[in-house]
Amino acid sequence: MKLRRGSVVTATLIMVMALVLNACSSGTNESASSSGNGEKQIKLVFWNSGFATIDENNKSKKKEDFYISQAVERYQKLHPNVKIDVQDVPSGDELFAKFQTASIAKNGPDLTVLWSGSYMLRFKQFLEPMDPYFTAEERARIVGWSATTEDFTNDGKAYGVPFGTDGTFLLAYNKKIFADAGVDPVAQRPKNFQEFVAMLEKIKAQNVTPLGLFKDSFLHVPDYWIAQTVDIPGLDSLVKGTSNFSDPKLVNVMKGWHELFDKDLVIADDSIRQLFIQGQLGMSVGANSDITNFSEEMGDNVGFMKIPDFSEDVKIHDGGPGGVGAAFVVTNYSENAKEAAEFVKFLMSKEEQINKIKSGEARITVVNDVDVNEYVSDPLVKTMQDMANEPSTIFWPDNVYPAELTSEMMSLQSLVSSGKMTAEEFMKKIDQKRDDLLKNKSK
Repeated sequence: MKLRRGSVVTATLIMVMALVLNACSSGTNESASSSGNGEKQIKLVFWNSGFATIDENNKSKKKEDFYISQAVERYQKLHPNVKIDVQDVPSGDELFAKFQTASIAKNGPDLTVLWSGSYMLRFKQFLEPMDPYFTAEERARIVGWSATTEDFTNDGKAYGVPFGTDGTFLLAYNKKIFADAGVDPVAQRPKNFQEFVAMLEKIKAQNVTPLGLFKDSFLHVPDYWIAQTVDIPGLDSLVKGTSNFSDPKLVNVMKGWHELFDKDLVIADDSIRQLFIQGQLGMSVGANSDITNFSEEMGDNVGFMKIPDFSEDVKIHDGGPGGVGAAFVVTNYSENAKEAAEFVKFLMSKEEQINKIKSGEARITVVNDVDVNEYVSDPLVKTMQDMANEPSTIFWPDNVYPAELTSEMMSLQSLVSSGKMTAEEFMKKIDQKRDDLLKNKSK
């Protein structure tokens, strides 16, 4: 997953990248030639930011032992005239800068993997629409197209293909700590924020920090509460300025964010995974990898639940942030866009999605014709797969916002949690940033 997120790349960085990239060739301008038998030879440059090629726990593992290398080999055997050059690149800001610079010069890759939503759509002018390459049936077997379309709907014009799912962001809890406090968070699931606070206060009474958050958990908790309050179309309305973040209902969410810290119910530190495993926290937020690690380390002493609804009148109940966090994209300046799209379709095929799961490099999938339970023995993985496909899983709100707006939120939200800025002031500043972005866009 995305534990996230990108900030706006600077013009200086882009200029530096331009100097570097102008000195090297991406291969797209020399991507095709003829073999001795007259068959067109095609070279596809794939900037790989999504597939593993290094195992930090097993440095002796060779590159050819990883899924993507084996998938490329299988594809090339089926298409002897195609050579795929896999070039590993970092994700996030560095990739955004490199991709933008190369795309302006039209010497970028034939395909790559970008963060989905607004992060991907900022490069729409360089992206090949994927609709012509997928039939309705082919599109229907892949979940999460709304993360790749310009209007964030499943049937909209897609500029990317869902790469994988982040699942649903959850809360893990220490069963012993909760039992000692006389709390069953599943049977007595909080119905609103006030009940959630009351539950955490019972844990605090056991001299245990109730909840551990990551430093960027604004994106996992209050940002999700905002999203479930207004729904995905409502998020789009907030971005377009037809509604405001300073709406009293949304201001209340930020008041709740401050209350969690003001009552010493949470800590925000990226070491929370270990603290939770050591029994120093009652609860912890977690993505798929965290959830499975907690289960492996803590066994039956760990339980899981979705983030409680902020109020009982939210538009989306019993969900969580997550979904498709990244997407395959093909460049519209590629001389071999059709062949690049065919390679993406190959990777998304039922057979390859099964191969990816069998490799152990993926636990869940974005295709609905593969039952992960047939290939993974852990029932927890099956649960995470089911949750990921539930309609209540809300596509990452920060992927709907412009990247600059997310950066503004992340830079200011700690002032609210610490009490240095009121919730009303915060939301008004977010509205102002949104309005500034809209004005600049219209110029």
